[in-house]
Amino acid sequence: MATVPTKRFKPRLLAIVLPVLLACGSGEIRDRVAAADYTITFSSCLSQIGDTTLWNTIAREKSQLFLFTGDTIYADTLDLAVKRAAFARLNADRNYRNFKKNTRVLAVWDDHDYGYNDAGGSYRVKKQMQKIFLDAFAEPANSARRRQEGIYTAETLNLNGSVVQIIVLDVRYFRSDWSYGPKVPPFSRTYSEDNREASTVLGQTQWQWFTAQVGQAADLRILVSSMPVLSDDYLGERWGAFPRERARLYREMAAAKTGKWLIVTGDRHFAQILETKNVLPYTLTELTASGMNTVWEDGSQFPDRMRVGATIADYNYGTLRIDSKSRSLTYSLHGSDGRELLAGQLEF
Repeated sequence: MATVPTKRFKPRLLAIVLPVLLACGSGEIRDRVAAADYTITFSSCLSQIGDTTLWNTIAREKSQLFLFTGDTIYADTLDLAVKRAAFARLNADRNYRNFKKNTRVLAVWDDHDYGYNDAGGSYRVKKQMQKIFLDAFAEPANSARRRQEGIYTAETLNLNGSVVQIIVLDVRYFRSDWSYGPKVPPFSRTYSEDNREASTVLGQTQWQWFTAQVGQAADLRILVSSMPVLSDDYLGERWGAFPRERARLYREMAAAKTGKWLIVTGDRHFAQILETKNVLPYTLTELTASGMNTVWEDGSQFPDRMRVGATIADYNYGTLRIDSKSRSLTYSLHGSDGRELLAGQLEF
């Protein structure tokens, strides 16, 4: 996301800036939901030199998998030694090391861990960075991510007969450079729509791979994008700045013959839920969890017509609890103390 002068990195936010509402009308804020067959936690935007105690709070969710959805460190540079040192500091962190003892981490990059602010396909040391990133997250030597360009990946879970597909996109390695627009507060820069046929987010090879993934049978599909997908109001880095590419993404998602979709994103330095009824035959939900030790209060107050409830301007994370018996997924977004502040359910 763009570096903005109004973004404040705080040691701890003591209160939610906006009133917090519970999504989907369940009527009360719950501390925990019932046990599930499989639990996934997720968040993004962690400064390696900041407070990392949120790892201990997330650990209380007892998740089997954590989706680290971008900006896993902050090291805006072409200097690969600096990148390695930043990842070494992350991996030496006691809270993170303890967390990994019980929860597997699946990570994807955004701009600040991939390259530098707004970096895309023109980042000239991206091939070297791919190895550094995958090494930092202990990617197996025989992983397809080691052999391909870009770090997109997919996993399939079979939960008592319910098939859950997790598709992780790489929106950096192939992405065309941004077209910048005028400055609009609270943004230090904005991103104009790019309708050129040659412009891309995923690149040809990743698009072909994504089509193949969508063609597989699944009951539930979790799409992970470090960059926001649904919003038409947000002016920062977003899929909507490439209308042709986002329309293609929606067509591919709609082409899935089985299963329902849920989108997980990061980048924004606050948490929120977005919904739209205009893409799929059912309501499509996007969950943003961002800011593990950073908060952008001004950004959290920028309006969005697709937003359900309020934003969480606090250190935050999300939780997905999948129940194969009821064929449902309960999702929730949590503040720095672990309290559930926004929640909803998807039946599949």
